Amino acid sequence: MFSIIGLGAVGSLLTYFLNRAGFTPYVITRTLYDRYIIRLNGDYDLSIKLVQELPSEVKYTLIAVKAYDTVNVINKIKGTPVVFQNGIGGLELIKERLGVGYSAVVTYGVTRHGNITEVKGLGEIIMPSALGELADILRSGGANVVVVDDVEPFRWLKVIVNAAINPITTILKSPNGILINNELARELALEVINEGVAVVKALGINLPRDPVAETLDVASKTSNNYSSMLQDLMNCRETEIDYINGAITKYGSLLGIPTPINKALLIIIKILRSLCLK
Repeated sequence: MFSIIGLGAVGSLLTYFLNRAGFTPYVITRTLYDRYIIRLNGDYDLSIKLVQELPSEVKYTLIAVKAYDTVNVINKIKGTPVVFQNGIGGLELIKERLGVGYSAVVTYGVTRHGNITEVKGLGEIIMPSALGELADILRSGGANVVVVDDVEPFRWLKVIVNAAINPITTILKSPNGILINNELARELALEVINEGVAVVKALGINLPRDPVAETLDVASKTSNNYSSMLQDLMNCRETEIDYINGAITKYGSLLGIPTPINKALLIIIKILRSLCLK
């Protein structure tokens, strides 16, 4: 039995794969609609059981809320928590409070507008081998699942990519392609990446792929897209900056690694957020 907390873009994608595998998950979500639709090879109506509290027999709770909302949903979790989030911090909080938790990394390109989630780019769901049963079920529903012994290197790779793309495109109010088309923007992104790599090395983590190539590949493939952080600020919503550049800055400080560029971007995004609230 499965449950999902957070029916945004990623939560909708996970629901789709569970539906295709023959499961109707229990769902807790803030935004209620009569229908939830995902666009992937046509329109598909998601099948869910909307609840306010999860039944005790739930085996896995898939957590797809924004990282900053994690603290608000911890008490709702039943069974084994699996975090599908950007950034570093949500999983750590869950493990601290509940004593158990796993993370998975989603690289599908998905966006949500109202009750419609659109899959703009195919990708992977990277999961730890400890979650083999869940991985097999998602795979049977059509997901491209990659099982690895250790998810941490993939989490940090995504953090570094997001740290390089999201705040820069947000500050410049530009689509992701600006990192490809503008040399100065790309140079700034490389500085962000270098700081992130230094922190990861100090943590003893070996990244699975070259973060520079990965960042430029993502920026190129999503060149016309606006980053989620930019969309959040355009709508005066809270951002996940504390869990992305903030994570690099936090661990850099703990390890004695300077991260001035990441810290500057962190502060600027926080200033922009405070200004839009006035």
